[in-house]
Amino acid sequence: MRLLAPAAATGEGATDGACACGQAWAVRDGIPDLYVPAPEAGEDVAATERVRLFYEERPFPDYRETDDLGALVRRGRANAYTRALDDGIPPRARVLEVGCGTGQMALFLAVPGREVIGVDLTWASLGLAEGFRRKAGINTAQFVRANLFRLPLADGTVDVAIANGVLHHTANPRAAFAELVRVVRPGGYVVVGLYNRYGRALLPLLAPSHARGAATGDARAKAWYNDQHHHPLESRHTADEVLRWLSQAAVDFVSASPPLTLGVTPGAIFAPSSPGTAVGRVLAQLSWLSRAADGGLWVTVGRKR
Repeated sequence: MRLLAPAAATGEGATDGACACGQAWAVRDGIPDLYVPAPEAGEDVAATERVRLFYEERPFPDYRETDDLGALVRRGRANAYTRALDDGIPPRARVLEVGCGTGQMALFLAVPGREVIGVDLTWASLGLAEGFRRKAGINTAQFVRANLFRLPLADGTVDVAIANGVLHHTANPRAAFAELVRVVRPGGYVVVGLYNRYGRALLPLLAPSHARGAATGDARAKAWYNDQHHHPLESRHTADEVLRWLSQAAVDFVSASPPLTLGVTPGAIFAPSSPGTAVGRVLAQLSWLSRAADGGLWVTVGRKR
């Protein structure tokens, strides 16, 4: 799954990388620039540029000066979602994270030896990710600037593809999801975290208190506030809509977190479960109105046929 020879990914400043196939690309501080616009694949290039500029000014999440490998692992294991991924993905799996930001999830998942590629648009975020990768000595992760509408990977290349809080910041989430599925091998998994239409409905009511917290908090708090309340592009989605995406892409539903049925206790993230009934899904999502404080994000896992 590696995208370039190790020699092309070393050194400082802008340079060039190349492979035996004859392709060449720019490399900036060890990060290959493989971004290619993809309007034919459903990308709104102008919208992509607005989102890129937003994150160039506000890399999210940032690292603390005291962070080291131990802190990364402790934080990853303390978070229920990243812990579930770590418990469920085999140590030698090939993992892709699109919209990886500053790379904290990608690096955490790479620690046990998984081969992880983190893709993002923004140099500011990728620079932080690559800097920490070197500091922590994590050699099984690689960061790449690329377009999630035209990923620089062959069909069926990865075991698990993750897009957490990313697709809803594109102008065409459905097309971006299809590209994510393309690079997953048959039997592999797609993990997507999206804003829910119900779970996010009350978020505007919390804007004043979030603004006060950001004004008195650290840079991470301010970045979170801007990401939640001032993002230039955002969409919200329902469970039935995402189930249609899965069906149309020949992907079977595996699980959701929170579950799509009221009263069901979440199981292991890759353990097959039922999506419930249409009425049950509406009731479950209505119960997520109380989740506005954490952004109203829910995660769906599917397995490619």
